[in-house]
Amino acid sequence: MRSASESPWIDAARAYVPRKPDPRIRWFLDANEGRPLPSVSAAIAAALSGPSGGVSRYPSFYELEAAIARKWSVDPARIVVTGGGDDAIGRICMTRLAPGSKILVHEPAFEMFGVHARVRGATVMGLTWLDGTPFPLPATIEAVKHDTSLGIATAVSPCNPTGGAVTREEALALADACAESGCAFLFDAAYGEFADDDPTPALVEDGSAYIVRSFSKAYGLAGLRLGYAIAPDADRAGALRSCGMPYPSSSLAAVAAMAALADTEGVAAAIATVRKERAVLADALRSLGAKVADPKANFVLARVGNPAGLAEHM
Repeated sequence: MRSASESPWIDAARAYVPRKPDPRIRWFLDANEGRPLPSVSAAIAAALSGPSGGVSRYPSFYELEAAIARKWSVDPARIVVTGGGDDAIGRICMTRLAPGSKILVHEPAFEMFGVHARVRGATVMGLTWLDGTPFPLPATIEAVKHDTSLGIATAVSPCNPTGGAVTREEALALADACAESGCAFLFDAAYGEFADDDPTPALVEDGSAYIVRSFSKAYGLAGLRLGYAIAPDADRAGALRSCGMPYPSSSLAAVAAMAALADTEGVAAAIATVRKERAVLADALRSLGAKVADPKANFVLARVGNPAGLAEHM
């Protein structure tokens, strides 16, 4: 008898389970969301009050992709707007993974890498990278060079959930190793705006990595589900377009993203506030006895004796 899914690898997949509503919680500290800018809220209000209300026509993302391309000084054909960064990850997995192949992640890892890989019939290879320890570049390059079943090698910087960061030199070294082996390099920079050293510009210029970025964090648009991929070239960007929805997000999301990109001063001020407050929070947690690595993103990872009990108490 066939399984209910009729696809052997689907049975091994596990869904991402969002948090359930809890009326006791006023401030959500676990989702790493940002706060929307006043300029973005004004742009959405103007769009909603327009002739079509901003929602009666199918959206266009050509202008947004062109604006993102200008930000990174690349050909707009390399930019693919997606329904959040996780949609970009899913598309890259669809174009580079097949049953029997592998994706390399650094554990603890963002859950959606495993979700998308297993749906493709691929398996997850995990290398440990805990908070406060150096990025395991030698072990990562060793796996890239010698595991012929490896379809994608990933690096996340700053890393969710540990907050660890990859240097520009490490990212470029891994990109070179992947290019030599034929393995795709997926660099997830969803929290890149908060990093002391963001390798994205160097990787964009190098042109051998798939770079994933998001409007959910620094730009505060998590509820509008918008991200993008910078592909190594136009052909591979075209492959990403071919395996996604024709309209990955909404017209209001496009309006909000355009306003956020234009408000460089507002974004810079928001990032500066986060960087200041994360240091204060880290010091406060350390004073209470928690083990806290130097935070590099818009969240702080604290190790305590009873994490489940602390979360419930909070």
